[in-house]
Amino acid sequence: MTQVPSLSDHIRDLIAQRQPGYTLPQAFYTDQDIFDLDLDRIFRRHWIPAGSARRIPEKGQWYTFEIDQDSIIITRGFDDQVHAMHNVCRHRGSRVCYEQEGQGKGLVCPYHAWAYALDGTLLGAGAMPCEFDKSEHGLKQIPVKVYHGTVMIYLGEGDPPDISDVENDIDPMLSIFELDKAKMAARMVWDIPANWKLVVENFAECYHCGPAHPEYCSVMAVAQPGTTGAAAHKKSFDQMTRDWETYAKSLGHPTGKVDTSDSSIHTCSRIPIGEGKLSQSKGGKQIAPTMGRFKANDGGITAARIHPANYWINACDHAVSFRFTPIAPQKTIQEVTWLVHPDAVEGRDYRVEELTWLWNVTTEQDKMIIVQNQKGVNSSAYEPGPYSSVEFATNYFVNWYLDKLQA
Repeated sequence: MTQVPSLSDHIRDLIAQRQPGYTLPQAFYTDQDIFDLDLDRIFRRHWIPAGSARRIPEKGQWYTFEIDQDSIIITRGFDDQVHAMHNVCRHRGSRVCYEQEGQGKGLVCPYHAWAYALDGTLLGAGAMPCEFDKSEHGLKQIPVKVYHGTVMIYLGEGDPPDISDVENDIDPMLSIFELDKAKMAARMVWDIPANWKLVVENFAECYHCGPAHPEYCSVMAVAQPGTTGAAAHKKSFDQMTRDWETYAKSLGHPTGKVDTSDSSIHTCSRIPIGEGKLSQSKGGKQIAPTMGRFKANDGGITAARIHPANYWINACDHAVSFRFTPIAPQKTIQEVTWLVHPDAVEGRDYRVEELTWLWNVTTEQDKMIIVQNQKGVNSSAYEPGPYSSVEFATNYFVNWYLDKLQA
């Protein structure tokens, strides 16, 4: 059994020293012991995203997902089911899949040619003794589910947590997109040399949108009140939202926000993109066919989150999913996937450059900000600073994180 990292007196003291409403002490963004705790108490005790199921729409396709030192094989078997298993041969521990993705009738370890089915069952192992039992040497299985097109896995021991209440809350907002049927139009991966919490904290707030993201601000009306917190900006956006909700409701589309508690791992809401805007594109024009069961493009954006690292931000004409995966104390992988209507044809119904424009440029800007943030946090001059009034979601995330770290 894997030894579980303990919550040392030193870490307990750091948690106790943290002033409410302030960023975390330096060690939470730099320390290997805390990173190991993050993996055990955050990422191995919750369902986490392992990529889009639309990467493997055909039977026989597979890809690998990396987190810390673990490599996971995600396959679509000939039963059309998605399977997840450790990328570790049961012979002498070699990785079975060297590449990041592929397709075939099964999986064969290149070291000694042990052959596995797409569900991990050991099919063949040459020159083994007569008493060798293949049924006891399949690839180690990982609990997996596909939730609105996202592959979710559980890396902990024992039974995975029941999140049916989370799914029931979010389902009405996401089901209308029919993401499980969608087509993957694009996928991009960023290697960010920073702690995963800095990446998530940045993603949760728009205080930085004004100075850092002119493109995002040109599209999203929520960016102005999100940056300034000014009463006049908030009042204007609230009125826009009320007017938009009246229209969206007339179409039978979901609106509003899921009512969650401070300890919830999830949230979901729909708001307008901006006056006269239909998508997160240059000028706000529609750039792909309307998705799922929407009766019309109502100009709304659907944002959903399941902690610790799973996000969706969907317009009516395309959906964007985000995952943040810790690799080392100061290395995080950010994956962004764009989905469109299953019948949409690239070059005719959408153009990848238009589709990916906003989140491509915004993520590049975010990477630069986060890298500089990490460098500053590494300095001997760093000390925790206070969150602004508009960084409430980031403060919420940090409180949630500390609570789960001590559980």
